[in-house]
Amino acid sequence: MSDRQHDNAVVQVIACVFATAAGAATSMHQLAHADHQIKDSELARRILQDERMDMVVRMGHELLKTGMNAGSSYSEVWIRDLNTFIVPLLDVAPQQSVREALLVFFHFQGDDGNIVDGYVPASQARVNYKYRSSKSRPDLKAHKNTVETDQESSLVQAVCRYLRETGDVAILDELIREIPVRKRLEMALAYPLKHRFSQKHGLILGATTADWGDVQPEHSWGVELDASSHRAIDVYDNALFLIAIRDYLESACAEDALKITWEERQVRLRRA
Repeated sequence: MSDRQHDNAVVQVIACVFATAAGAATSMHQLAHADHQIKDSELARRILQDERMDMVVRMGHELLKTGMNAGSSYSEVWIRDLNTFIVPLLDVAPQQSVREALLVFFHFQGDDGNIVDGYVPASQARVNYKYRSSKSRPDLKAHKNTVETDQESSLVQAVCRYLRETGDVAILDELIREIPVRKRLEMALAYPLKHRFSQKHGLILGATTADWGDVQPEHSWGVELDASSHRAIDVYDNALFLIAIRDYLESACAEDALKITWEERQVRLRRA
């Protein structure tokens, strides 16, 4: 055997070894993946068969029958909470009352599209917030924690969940201060891209916060974005925003040009 033939034979042997190893690794990965799927399926089965889950659902329904505010310590109806529990809420609350609660947020929407955190009866607006008034809802006051960047996404998601559960597409044509809800949803989505966007990173940002993501440590009140705030790009806000865009495209966007625009924005955010 010549040196060249010998070298070729060695190369072929090495190639076979690597191919065998790669095949074995792939098989092991497939087996591990299959085992993981079996374990996930078993876990799902055990959870679904756990009678305590029914008890949790019943307890949740009983709690939601008492109102939409965020617990006994808060008088406000908060959009992030309403978005979280709107589906089970529709099991126990009149559809019209849920509809009206969603529409209230549009009465307080800023001209730039921003959405407030929550609203409260004007007579109970006694916390140290910078309250916002609305001529179309003088009975209520609202406020916005500016360290957050999830209010707009939360409202878009909540409306789209309401649509999927009820089929009440007429809400999209409801005029709030002469602007239809469908347009107001797009205004809400546009706000973070105009006022909470990092050109450097291609993602939305907010303050560095703790608790429910609505309190910063820089000063005692902690809910207002200011010169002392440490800006941060976080997974939660960006994930919530992408979900809101997806929901808007699926449930509320009717114009082809707008669909193209938001699909392109969705792609850019995912790539960032």
